[in-house]
Amino acid sequence: MPVINTTQKKQYPFQVHQAGTFFSRLIGLAGSSRPDPESALWIKPCTRIHTFGMAYPLDVLYLDETGKVIRALSNVKPNTIPAKSTRTVSVLEFSSGTLNDQNIREADQLDVVPDTLSRPRLSVLSNLLHWPVNLLIALLWSRLVAAALQYGITFPNPMHFGILIHNTLLMVFFLTRRKSLCTSSRFTDWAVSILTLCAAMLLRPVVFVESPMTLPSAVLQYVGIGGIIIALLSLGRSFGIVPANRKVVCSGMYRLIRHPMYISEIIFYSGFVLGNPTLKNVVLIVLVLTGQIWRALSEENLLCSDPSYRAYMESVRFRFIPGVF
Repeated sequence: MPVINTTQKKQYPFQVHQAGTFFSRLIGLAGSSRPDPESALWIKPCTRIHTFGMAYPLDVLYLDETGKVIRALSNVKPNTIPAKSTRTVSVLEFSSGTLNDQNIREADQLDVVPDTLSRPRLSVLSNLLHWPVNLLIALLWSRLVAAALQYGITFPNPMHFGILIHNTLLMVFFLTRRKSLCTSSRFTDWAVSILTLCAAMLLRPVVFVESPMTLPSAVLQYVGIGGIIIALLSLGRSFGIVPANRKVVCSGMYRLIRHPMYISEIIFYSGFVLGNPTLKNVVLIVLVLTGQIWRALSEENLLCSDPSYRAYMESVRFRFIPGVF
C-alpha cells in the first residue's frame, strides 16, 4: 500500500513493512547490506531509534498517534542514537535522500498502511552477533590464559597447558573461519553451540597431585590434542561453531570418520577430567560432551541437503569410531 500524504495530497508508492514485534523493532534495518529505495520500514510502537549495525544512512520520520510528522531527519548516519522526540508513537525509515526527493516535511499528515510484517532473518541476526560473539569468546579465552599461566607458574605441570592449547586452536580457527554457504536457522543449534564453547572455556586445571590417574590422564590428553590438531588442519577455515556448510571436507582424518574433531575432544576431555576431577569440571565436561553430540547430529541434518555430503556419508559410514558408531 502507498504512504498517503493528506496534507500535500500525494501518495508515495513504497512497499511498507511493519516492525511490530520486539525483535523486529530492535533489529529494524540493521544487518541489511544495502538500502531499498522502494521500501519503507514502519516501526510501531516506537519512541526512539538506533542505527547500530547499519551499513548505510537513513531518512527518518517521527509520527504522532494521528500520523502527523513531528520530526524529519535526513541522512542519519550508522551507529548513532538520534535524539528522542516527545509525542512520538511510530517511526518511518527510508533510504537516504527519500525525504528530499519526495518533499516530505514536518507537520505533514501521513496515512500509513503496512503491506507486510517485518520478520528479521537469522542471517541478519548472525551478522549483528558476529563481533559480539567473537568478543565474548576472546574475553573467555583471555581469562583462560591468565588461569593457565597462574597455575603453570605456581604448580609447573605440562598437563595444565593442555586445555589452553586446545582452546587457543579453537579460537584461532573460529575467528578466521570461512563465510558459510548456509547456516542453521534453528535457535537451539545456535544456543547449544555457543554455550558448548563457553563451557569449554570455563574449564580449569587444579593443583597437581601425583595419583594413579596421572599417566592415563596425560596419555589421553596428548592423544586428544594430537587428534584435534590434525582434524583442525584438515578443516582449516571450514571450522565453525554453529552448524553450517563452509565447504564439505573429505580429506585427512575425515576419510576415516565424519566427526574426528568431536571424538578427539571427547578423548581429550576424558583425560582432562581424570587429571582435574573437580565437581565443576565434571559438570562442564558433561555439558560439553552433550553439546558436541548435538552439534554433530545437527551438522549432518543441515549438510544432508548438499549432494556432495550425501555422497560423503555413503563412503564414510561411521560418525565417531570406525566400525562401531
